[in-house]
Amino acid sequence: MRALSTAASGMRAYQTKIDNIANNLANTNTTGFKKVRENFEDLVYQNVGSRGRSEGAAAGNPMQVGSGVRLASLSRDTSVGAGMATNNAYDMMIDRDGYFVVETAGGEELYTRDGHFQVDAEGNLITAAGHRLAPGLTLPEGTLEFTVAPDGTASASVLGSSGATEIRELGQIELARFGNASGLSAMGGNYFRSTEASGEAVKGAPGEEGMGQIQQGMLEGSNVDVAEELVGMITAQRSYELSSKVIQAADEMMSTAVNLRR
Repeated sequence: MRALSTAASGMRAYQTKIDNIANNLANTNTTGFKKVRENFEDLVYQNVGSRGRSEGAAAGNPMQVGSGVRLASLSRDTSVGAGMATNNAYDMMIDRDGYFVVETAGGEELYTRDGHFQVDAEGNLITAAGHRLAPGLTLPEGTLEFTVAPDGTASASVLGSSGATEIRELGQIELARFGNASGLSAMGGNYFRSTEASGEAVKGAPGEEGMGQIQQGMLEGSNVDVAEELVGMITAQRSYELSSKVIQAADEMMSTAVNLRR
């Protein structure tokens, strides 16, 4: 009976939707997290018959019955989350498009919207996982204050040999952007890797070539809308329940048909 497989496809689709909503809600407070949306598509249709018509009569609508639904894709919403003031000089937020570029110990380049950085024993800016910000920034010994301008220019005030405070420019923070940021592959830990779908990274200074600017002392929050996710969860739950009722109804109809032979 076609209804059984059709309803089962609906249950599988809505189970995936619930799984994805659960992940979005779990990351409500994850820095720089981008929510993911499900995109579904209907399955192949079967022609169940054709209406006979006299010569010269207008053609009628096709008689087709679909066979269910399936997950077509998962797309990441790359809109900017709300800013959160931390007053930590090593925290940075990108106010529009762009990703921080970090380099792993093995030399692999990864990308992140999580601007929570810290300083290691050598004075290098690193992420919580120990990946270095690329290109590297090293704070000199005796740094009194670390400053990042909106255009990514980093500087430090240090105590000079004469006892006076000196301003030293440390370098330029680079950002990366992609033709299709939704195509990035999530690696966990707030990191992404480029793919064929995302295209190669286009790097540049903050505020140039479509890049966002840097806001120091702030972090980007998750762009998950809790109310929207809860409504989606209720809708998916009801749809899952209805699909299960279709399976129950189809089973009862089959039982009735079998009993007719007795």
